[in-house]
Amino acid sequence: MSFGETMPKNLQLSVGFFGVLLFCSFSVGEEPESRNGFWIPASTALQTETPAISTLPSLRTLSASESRDVVVERIVPLKTGDAASNYDIRPLVQEGDYLLSEGRWLDAKKSFEKALRRQPDNQALRSKFTEARRRYEIEIRYQDATFSSLTQKSSLEDQLAIFDEVFLDIDTYHVDRPQYSELFEFGVEGISEALHEDSFYRCNDIPIELKVQTEELFDSLKHTAKDWTLETEDDVRRSVLWLAKQMRRRIGISESTIISEFLCSAICSLDAYSGSLTPVQVEDIFSLIDGRFVGLGVELKTDQPTRIVRVIPNSPAQESGVNIGDELVQIDGRSTAKLSGAEIGELLQGLEGEKVALTLRSSNGRMRKITATRRPIEAPSVENAHVLDAPGNIGYVKISCFQKTTSEELLAALESLEAMNAQGLIIDLRQNPGGLLQEAINVSDVFLDSGTIVQTRGRNSSHTFVARKKKKECSLPLILIVDSGSASAAEIFAGAIQENGRGVIVGTPSYGKGTVQAIVQLTGKTQNAKPIAGLRLTTEEFYSPKGRAYGGVGVLPNVEVPYMLDANSDVPVRAGAHQAYANQCADSSDNAFEVSLPTLELQVASPRNEVESDIFLRLAVLEANRQIAQNRERPLDYRNDR
Repeated sequence: MSFGETMPKNLQLSVGFFGVLLFCSFSVGEEPESRNGFWIPASTALQTETPAISTLPSLRTLSASESRDVVVERIVPLKTGDAASNYDIRPLVQEGDYLLSEGRWLDAKKSFEKALRRQPDNQALRSKFTEARRRYEIEIRYQDATFSSLTQKSSLEDQLAIFDEVFLDIDTYHVDRPQYSELFEFGVEGISEALHEDSFYRCNDIPIELKVQTEELFDSLKHTAKDWTLETEDDVRRSVLWLAKQMRRRIGISESTIISEFLCSAICSLDAYSGSLTPVQVEDIFSLIDGRFVGLGVELKTDQPTRIVRVIPNSPAQESGVNIGDELVQIDGRSTAKLSGAEIGELLQGLEGEKVALTLRSSNGRMRKITATRRPIEAPSVENAHVLDAPGNIGYVKISCFQKTTSEELLAALESLEAMNAQGLIIDLRQNPGGLLQEAINVSDVFLDSGTIVQTRGRNSSHTFVARKKKKECSLPLILIVDSGSASAAEIFAGAIQENGRGVIVGTPSYGKGTVQAIVQLTGKTQNAKPIAGLRLTTEEFYSPKGRAYGGVGVLPNVEVPYMLDANSDVPVRAGAHQAYANQCADSSDNAFEVSLPTLELQVASPRNEVESDIFLRLAVLEANRQIAQNRERPLDYRNDR
């Protein structure tokens, strides 16, 4: 099973804000609403300077071998600048309110999310977004059979143990000091919202006839508790247990069910990235990080219509004739038209050797049916290494995410480009949602022999990661392409290259993700080898080498493509909107690159190759040739000695 089959659309992992990216059994993926998403073990000790090869101590993680992997995740991009602050958000808010009234939680979440990117400090708007997100995650939880099984099988003792684990981690590691009254309020509101959903009763074996009585009882209990002053974890624990026991005694709903719902909603209220995870979701995350899973090998964007946005090389999907841009119409005869991302993922799930029948609509409208067989897949994160059909003998590679093998894959790609006598290098980071922080550091280290790569700061810790001095590193003129879908680890890499003056960034402003998360296993009192639940907890914020926050700003390209050419951006960021940031970037002795907006011929008639048909790539090639001309005397040597 793959990472996105059971994850909510785009938060996930990203998790997703453009639509839903799923890496399913027919795939890889999560909600960017898709690769939606990620986590990093929190650090516990102050370090003023850390070698790039070192890692951070972790909280409890899935296994000892995973305990030092650092990851980043994305969700709500909060862009700033004149274009954002002056934008009229009323149509988006009205749309979101209507969608909330219709119970279309995901669509409402997206509308409020877009509005928040224009006005990130609007607290009323943030409350609406939080409500929509909470209701959507309730919907997603009850589409996950492992969650329902978990709540039914776990005892009150288990749930109280999980409660204690969660609150200990929040109190110790969350980036902000917890406000217990707010956590209680959000958790109780989440229970109330869950009680309005028919799926809550079905999945917990509660007669639907009790719905009205249950809602009225809990409203009464909530009214009783609304004026309570809660100052400690123990205050919250006692209050939640009281509510749970009342619901058990008067309606028959188990205490563990009420406590479980409370925890899920309370965690969700901490910030836009923290959240609860079922065991299957934890396993799927690690599958994505490892780049190994059983499936078909496609990435889906499940905004209607559901389309194929990536096909993994040498996968069952590719061998069966699935193409990028195909619309996924049916799975084993069932239409995808009205299915959620989670439902599509469930249909695509399966075991090794099982077959799945897919009905696809090609970009030209032709319908066709194929059958593919699920098998183990190793999904590469570095793809399509080749020399471009353009002047300058310029090498090109695409990094789709940052997983455990990314730096090794990149070194192998560089070796192949060396054999082709590449004189410059373009690395494409478009739609790269991030991944392992450590791999972002390792990839940056391939191109840097000194300087800061990234800084992380938490409530209890701070780290600075610096490049290692080595005998050899890649010295090719370097161009990175970014867009509004480049996030997290991709932004760390791009920021490190830009602020150390090592290369030029071409594209549109990146996503603007600026926090790091830890994935924590929650074991309760069970003796099982696997955790019975998981926690994604925001522990730190990350900053550029020069100390600039990425959150809400991202990386500003040195050569900026007009925002209207970024098909994934709904934020009206114009050239100059980030001028203060741009001035800081340019006004530095170690950064010789200036922000500019070249005059472009946007219409290309009958493009003959990949460069002519892609304005981002055309600009990158122009910039690469300019850098090559300036570096004729620079030795070609990009291998390192690690």
